[in-house]
Amino acid sequence: MIELDNDQLIYVYAFITEKQASTDNLEKITGIDPKNNVEFFTSEGLTAVICKVQSEDFAEENFKKNVEDMKWLQQRAYHHHELMNSLHDKFTILPLKFGTIFENDERLTNMMNEYNDQMKQILTDVDGKEEWNLKIFADREIFSEKVLEDNNEIAEKKQEISQLSKGKQFFARKKLDKFIEDQIQMEVEKKCKGIHDKLVKLSQNAEVKKNWEQKVTGRQDEMSWNCVYLVETGDEVDKFKKVIEDYQQHSDSEKEGLFFETTGPWPAYHFANFKSHSSTVLEGESN
Repeated sequence: MIELDNDQLIYVYAFITEKQASTDNLEKITGIDPKNNVEFFTSEGLTAVICKVQSEDFAEENFKKNVEDMKWLQQRAYHHHELMNSLHDKFTILPLKFGTIFENDERLTNMMNEYNDQMKQILTDVDGKEEWNLKIFADREIFSEKVLEDNNEIAEKKQEISQLSKGKQFFARKKLDKFIEDQIQMEVEKKCKGIHDKLVKLSQNAEVKKNWEQKVTGRQDEMSWNCVYLVETGDEVDKFKKVIEDYQQHSDSEKEGLFFETTGPWPAYHFANFKSHSSTVLEGESN
């Protein structure tokens, strides 16, 4: 039973098994509401990692207004992110999105019971595994030089164009420029897919994500690949990272203009999802 004041709600960070929760008491960790500490709440073999929060900050309409305040959002999203990493170091966790709120312990208990088998299965599936993200960026100018250097078909087309009349050369060059752009894109995708195929063999699961635009990354080069992988901890992670390191060294030595950005280990955010349609859950922006 969670004792709540009339103006309090329940913020849920993640779920772990009751067995794991019983082996490690939480130290006095300040919650997302600084007035309250992080707690355990258990039902039917599952334990929710929670914090009591004030409705003035986290009730649905108030929460929607608060997330528009960047300072408010950054402080709390950072806390959520850091606590999730700390939990991941101690437990196998089913992480929830930033801003998952329940009105009372009855609503939380009902959801935990409704999805009990599904969540327990997910916790079994991600046990002993961690999430890694790979983003591949391509410097198109550098990469295009490599494509032009190695592509005999482009060289032949240039030779054919040089033998045309000046009027026809203009339109032929326009077509050639489009052809070269398509070849560059095809070669980038081929490189990324080849790397992905090797990494998938070292992973338990993988999910290709949408590439970010340059205005989001803040980089001059373009994101050409964005994928998350679920990898067993230990030797498999070392092999996974070694494959990426080898590709980076090869790209550098061959001056291909590809840059590999790996981040992790993370909790299994993308592989520990379950579908809850409960109206009591208020989901904010994912961190």
